[in-house]
Amino acid sequence: MTDRHGRGADLAVGTTEARGLAVTRVVGEVDLAGVDLVRAELDAQLARRPPVLVVDLTEVTILGSLGIAALLDAHHRAVAVGVRFTVVASRRSVVHPLELTEVDRVLTVVPSLDQVVIG
Repeated sequence: MTDRHGRGADLAVGTTEARGLAVTRVVGEVDLAGVDLVRAELDAQLARRPPVLVVDLTEVTILGSLGIAALLDAHHRAVAVGVRFTVVASRRSVVHPLELTEVDRVLTVVPSLDQVVIG
């Protein structure tokens, strides 16, 4: 995983291959200070066009509105290029904003990587 830090924010973003999936793992706070790092990693992965791109937010402590917008943008771009896009989130601080904004109705959100359906 590549650690990236922006303006004092504690954020790590990186992508690995797991079970044939491209898994972008985000750790820390996804807010104004860190959202560009998340966007850059998702852009890089979408440029590769993996069959499935999973964004693992299980270790995200804060998901702000800009983070939600980045996920939606990546989802729409993934659909346009034929990449399946799934978000893994289990913390209330991440799941609750997705539910409040009804983004969970647009994105595929599952509570664990084990629940990502391949195929």
